[in-house]
Amino acid sequence: MKLEDLTTIDQLVDFLSGTQAVAFSVISDKDACYRWIQGELVKFRYLGLSRQGKGVMIRYLIKISGYSRQQLTRLIAQYRRTGRLQRRQHTVSGFKSKSLRKTSACWRRWMSATR
Repeated sequence: MKLEDLTTIDQLVDFLSGTQAVAFSVISDKDACYRWIQGELVKFRYLGLSRQGKGVMIRYLIKISGYSRQQLTRLIAQYRRTGRLQRRQHTVSGFKSKSLRKTSACWRRWMSATR
């Protein structure tokens, strides 16, 4: 059986308990993983599940995606707010060149004074 064949919460419970063999591969690309998680939330109609069903669903997503419970809770909250998952990558530009030059000049002065 494959992951695509899992369609009910009872099948997820069997999968998590280890009584049902399922073949799956780990998703290494983060964007693909976010798309897969969103697809699973839609497929199982996460927002309409009972509290117990939501717990099973979270344990299933943890096992397959490798994300922590906190990360999945954040992603599910985003799905609840917007209806989809979107990866927001934030990169820091680091020091501006002007401050880097000042730091380098201070460092050179300090090094020459300590010699």
